[in-house]
Amino acid sequence: MSRKRRHREPTIFVVGSTAHYNDMVRALPGAESWNILSALEWPDVQPPSGRIDFDDLYSRARAIIDSHGPPDAIVGHLDFPVTSLVSLLNRAYGLPGASPEAVARCEHKYWLRLEQAKVMPDRTPQARPVNPFDPDRARATVPAYPFWLKPVKAHSSTLGFLIENDSDLDRALHRLRQKIHFFGEPFNRFLAHVGDTGELGGVDGNYAVAESIISARHQFTMEGYVHRGQTRIYGVVDSLRTGSHASSLTRYQYPADIPEAVVAQATDITARILTRIGYDNAPFNVEFFWDPDSDALNLLEVNPRISKSHAPLFRMVDGASHHKVAIDLSMGREPDMPKGRGKDRLAAKFMLRSYEADGIVKRVPTPEEIAALARILPDIEAKTLVQKDTRLSDLFYEESYSYELAEVFLGGNTNEMIEDAYLRCLDSLEIHIKPMPEPRDP
Repeated sequence: MSRKRRHREPTIFVVGSTAHYNDMVRALPGAESWNILSALEWPDVQPPSGRIDFDDLYSRARAIIDSHGPPDAIVGHLDFPVTSLVSLLNRAYGLPGASPEAVARCEHKYWLRLEQAKVMPDRTPQARPVNPFDPDRARATVPAYPFWLKPVKAHSSTLGFLIENDSDLDRALHRLRQKIHFFGEPFNRFLAHVGDTGELGGVDGNYAVAESIISARHQFTMEGYVHRGQTRIYGVVDSLRTGSHASSLTRYQYPADIPEAVVAQATDITARILTRIGYDNAPFNVEFFWDPDSDALNLLEVNPRISKSHAPLFRMVDGASHHKVAIDLSMGREPDMPKGRGKDRLAAKFMLRSYEADGIVKRVPTPEEIAALARILPDIEAKTLVQKDTRLSDLFYEESYSYELAEVFLGGNTNEMIEDAYLRCLDSLEIHIKPMPEPRDP
């Protein structure tokens, strides 16, 4: 369906959003004249049960958009299924945006490695498809230990495992067989909308990929876009990790402390891959590992969207959320993202985690406690992600080695200022977990 242009307020649809993030869009420069609406709510696309009916979501999103007239932009800031839905909706309504075929090549972790190997075989980690429902073949085809095993499509590091021996592999395959279909089946429905997938040799959404280890001390994410074939980077964010395998993200900080030469090299790698897969007229964020000692630089993944987690950071430092980039592109124009116009020189998102094998949440911060802290730290945005009496192992969108309990956004002029403010948050926003004796794995 193509759009019918007429003189009216531009209508912007945010897929899978919340009132809070829609308000962030309304605060963008020039947004006073925009009609900003949600096409599907957050619980629709990230249901607590993990059960996603992709075709139903696509039909519902189209019905919502049709009920308000032709859209001028359709954007999203969440991972699958939102990224895939946005690509299909932009195609259906004749809006600029990355094609579903290009988005699929980013989303499918094994497919991305195949494309990467075509343009830089010497910079591509060993990656092998693994069918968790054929464990004998899986054991025979995986790389030498250690390696990472993860679904070809998931998010938030769900069902990702470090495999160091046969026992690790058997436990991981068992966990994958239990839950991989929550992502795999709806992802297969998206792939049905894509053209030829024969190159994958049947490696669909219910497969995993085993990858040689590329992690390094420094992890960072570049936020950028492609417009008419030109790749641009407008911000770089540090990603700090902790945990038993140094794999649990605990802090994002913007701007990142990365040498310009490293950013330039990462930009070149990104541009070559995105050009190869035909990704155009859309935003992305791309994650890298960098070893300052050896100067080794390795691509982790390409996400065909802006990052929700980074939106408040850009607003604090640059004066506008990077929703502006996604909206500009969807409206067919070159993004004009402000730089350094915010109230803070630095901004960070902290992720408060539990590393217990399992537990019951016995206390969470009250709204009054959060409000009291905001009076002391007016720049704070804090949100508790669990509720009292929740069993941690019942949370669906969690990585394999920790549970995220709360998120805190803070801005300031120095690292010390931000860290001092976060320590004050930890003292004031108490979360109590009663450990469970049972192990997480069955």
